[in-house]
Amino acid sequence: MGADHTRTDIERWILSNLTPQASTTAELMYERMESQSGRCLPVLYEPLDNTKRSHWHDEALIGAFAHAMGDASIVLDVGPGDGWPALRIADRFKKIIGIDPSPLRVRVQRENAERLDIDNVEFLVMDAEEMTFKNGSFGGVTAASSIEQCANPEQALREVLRVLAPGGTLAMVFEDYDACFADSVGDEKLRGELTDKEAVVFYQVRRKSPPRETWYALFLDRQRLNADPEFLEAVENISETPVELDGAPVGDGFVAPSETFGVTLLAGLMPFVADTKYFELNHLTSGTVNELLTRVGFVEMRHLDHRMPELLAFFDAARDAGKLGLNGPVLDVVAEVFGISAVERAGEGPGDFVIARKPG
Repeated sequence: MGADHTRTDIERWILSNLTPQASTTAELMYERMESQSGRCLPVLYEPLDNTKRSHWHDEALIGAFAHAMGDASIVLDVGPGDGWPALRIADRFKKIIGIDPSPLRVRVQRENAERLDIDNVEFLVMDAEEMTFKNGSFGGVTAASSIEQCANPEQALREVLRVLAPGGTLAMVFEDYDACFADSVGDEKLRGELTDKEAVVFYQVRRKSPPRETWYALFLDRQRLNADPEFLEAVENISETPVELDGAPVGDGFVAPSETFGVTLLAGLMPFVADTKYFELNHLTSGTVNELLTRVGFVEMRHLDHRMPELLAFFDAARDAGKLGLNGPVLDVVAEVFGISAVERAGEGPGDFVIARKPG
């Protein structure tokens, strides 16, 4: 783990009083999500709706990913989550192979493919840092906010370069920490999860400089916790009920911890802790992504803004003018045109949608 001077007081307490064991995002996050998207993705979970802004955005991104792949025949999708974008671009290519280190994610991806009757997509349990494919197996690679979830993003990108055919394209969306924390140093959160069999308290801290994210998971003895109503209620409060700390309202299952509250709560829960795990991620920024891609061996990096601001401005204007009814613009056609246009106009950046090419 990184130097201690970059740690918060809560982190120092955890590291001093517990023995967290290294884990992965697959184990501590994605194996705990029945649906990574909350079952809200258009086409995958609900019909396209001409009146929903998010559906226009999704269509534009699909158009951008597909267009960026050029004339590729077989495409690799790294970390598809619920099957996105693999299942959405499958009709454009001969075959899509999606890989994910989480068995649960792969099960969900396969179930979605079967439900949607898409038979040219294959999903495999595989770590992007250790792919088993032969060199040059794919004409293109897509990755939607997944490379930075790897323990070693550079190694994952080296593997992507290896399995790409000469001249093949990588189209990657990443979480740009320059944009996430433009005016601050980062943030931290506490979150509790309670089920009939399990009680877990998560502590998440994100820092802009250096750009890193760390999650600690404190697995509590559920039976012992049940026997202590005071601490059971404390965990319930941060897992289910919005609360206020230092006058700041929070909710959605998260608590923005003050140092005193966080350490006090965790110290009180210490006798109930049966196991502690953590993962740490080194994130990308608009200032470092090109350096990393160049070091790995990619060339011709081009950037665009994955939020598709031109499309969203068009949507807002059409909505405000009352043009989004049944006879309004054809969503899938117009949005895809915006996505294709964004790829064609991609330039030096900054931008969190990166298109890069393997030499050859």
